[in-house]
Amino acid sequence: MIMEISDRKKVTIVGLARSGKSAGKLALSDGFDVMISDAADTDKLRTRAEEFIDTDAVIELGQHSEKIYESDMIIVSPGVPLNIPILNEAKRRGIPVISEIEFAFRHEQGKVIAVTGSNGKSTTATLIAKIFSDAGINTILAGNIGNPYSENVVRSTPESITVLELSSFQLEALDTFHPFVAVLLNLSPDHLDRYETVEEYYEAKFHIFDNQRENDYAVLFADQPEVASLSGEIFSKPLWFSSVQRKIPGAYVQQGIIYRDDEKIMPASQIGIPGPHNLANALSAVAATIPFDIPAETLRRTLENFTGIEHRLERFLEHNGILFVNDSKSTNPDSLKFALISFDRPIVLIAGGYDKGSDFSPLREIFEDKVKTAVFTGTTGEYMANQLAKNIITCAVISDFDKAVERAVSLALPGDVVLLSPGCPSYDAFDNFEERGKYFKKLIRQIVGVKDE
Repeated sequence: MIMEISDRKKVTIVGLARSGKSAGKLALSDGFDVMISDAADTDKLRTRAEEFIDTDAVIELGQHSEKIYESDMIIVSPGVPLNIPILNEAKRRGIPVISEIEFAFRHEQGKVIAVTGSNGKSTTATLIAKIFSDAGINTILAGNIGNPYSENVVRSTPESITVLELSSFQLEALDTFHPFVAVLLNLSPDHLDRYETVEEYYEAKFHIFDNQRENDYAVLFADQPEVASLSGEIFSKPLWFSSVQRKIPGAYVQQGIIYRDDEKIMPASQIGIPGPHNLANALSAVAATIPFDIPAETLRRTLENFTGIEHRLERFLEHNGILFVNDSKSTNPDSLKFALISFDRPIVLIAGGYDKGSDFSPLREIFEDKVKTAVFTGTTGEYMANQLAKNIITCAVISDFDKAVERAVSLALPGDVVLLSPGCPSYDAFDNFEERGKYFKKLIRQIVGVKDE
């Protein structure tokens, strides 16, 4: 049984990435004796460690020492697998091991809406936060979106709403975390470099419902059997979303109109984010508002004006008739598929990155139909080319990211779209997808001769 925060004396945070750094600062503010331990030792980690120079925190880099076992509690950053030896031994010794999300949640004063799924998390979480903000509610957006929960939870109040984007990693090592509204968007194979089976990955996603109570809500995708079948296994109240014509408790489309329960909201064609996948994301956001008093007019206005987020099908530049799109958030095969079906113009694709064991072969037919030219890069470049591009005449494998982008631009003609949609994480060359996306946009502007913003 995990004791309350006030009973703790010494805490160790494993991992000094953004979440770990924020958890360390929150633990210091709680009065803990804090140690932060990271097995890596890089210039970026040393820079982060310098932020703790004026505190009593102990920082160790390049190792996980046995000092960890002196802790009353261990907080694990999401990038750290729970089965590493130091954590297995800590659990054997009876030391509680919790996630950064669990630790931050114990400081939460308001209601939490949590969003997970294999694809669409960032877009949906951002859209939900925008809806509540537009309704005049104090809203916090945090989690996997790039804003650590531990850093932002201190702004919560009894009247606030916290919207969390949560990855499968962040849904591990929970104990008391229970969102008032939990949204599961969809499921598709992912992160098979960390999970032994697809089922194990799905099970990690299902943890979002574990601690919900009968007065909480679960928002589920009625159109995907793997998600819809969960309704009999959760204790909270189910709400549904569906992009096919059906009348269900939740949000759905009937004769081209979006409904919230029996309330007509707006024509589906008028939402600001394009593509069938984004219609499903918008519907899930509508369903998530049902337990709250959000006026239909606010929903309409936000859904019309919301055009997406940075790094997700971001149309950031059109130059000499060529559209340039940054979809760096595309980190798995399904997100690449959604990107390809979102354009009716010829696609010059830049894809590839860190290898996490994904299978791209199911995309071959749609790839051959939509892609005019492909440039593959990163550690998965040759593998993706072999799986996807055997029938595409113009195809290149260039491991260097800069040279790959330069080649793609040189092959594009007026009317084309140059699309960065890697289908893979960024860790082979960048710290995260945000860094990759920002660098891509800067590089494109340099290549075409447009001033950087």
